Amino acid sequence: MTPEEALAIYHAGPEVVVKALCELSNQVELLQKQVAELQKEVQRLKDQLAKNSRNSSKPPSSDGFNRPAPKSLRPQGKGKPGGQKGHPGSTLKMVDNPEHTIVYHVDQCQRCGHCLTNEAPSDVEKRQVFDIPAIQMEVSEHQAEIKPCSHCGHLNKATLPEQVKAPVQYGPRLKAIAVYLRQYQLLPYNRSRELLGDLFSTDLSEGTLTNITETCSEFLQEPLEQIRKQLEQAPVVNFDETGSSVDGKGQWLHAASSPNLISLRLINLL
Repeated sequence: MTPEEALAIYHAGPEVVVKALCELSNQVELLQKQVAELQKEVQRLKDQLAKNSRNSSKPPSSDGFNRPAPKSLRPQGKGKPGGQKGHPGSTLKMVDNPEHTIVYHVDQCQRCGHCLTNEAPSDVEKRQVFDIPAIQMEVSEHQAEIKPCSHCGHLNKATLPEQVKAPVQYGPRLKAIAVYLRQYQLLPYNRSRELLGDLFSTDLSEGTLTNITETCSEFLQEPLEQIRKQLEQAPVVNFDETGSSVDGKGQWLHAASSPNLISLRLINLL
């Protein structure tokens, strides 16, 4: 309402003014009711968004990417960083039978120059260095003899080990390290390939790493099934899940565990 319209109502007389005031009062009351309803709706939506698996009965998988940050149950430590007083420590200690012994001879007297080559030492000072031996790839060639029978002419060939199937292949130790890096240390494919190349001078492709992992997974199906059966029979089992995002899609790692066993299963959310 403009000032001119309000002034016109005023000059129209008391009845027109009272009617206008009553209409405005009704409109204000209606708007106040609508505002109160909208405030209730906004509060309901805020309460719904604030609910998660910690303050309601919702499962952890419904928390999505706004799930609350985990809180550590460990009490705040009072000790200073580093080894604490009374800690046994893990300092290197000399061994009695080292793999290699290098002797440094004394051939002449450092003062007068007298020859000491044929003199027996009265004592030795020992220092030991712990290190990893040189790492290099070893190739084992398997040869199956082929012999014709001089009696009947049949051509006989020796049986190769079952695990030696291809003309050229990688051995079980290298495959075990590859699976360890990918599945336990969780290194990406390129980082795993780089590490294997740096340490063993071998160039494994991403496809080869995938095949090695899938083959290992097939071998583990039977023991994994035994673990699940034992978990089903356990008197108490702990269940937990952890969410993550892979390529923009939600994935959940479900865990079932007892004091001695654990079973993990990855669930993809479409």
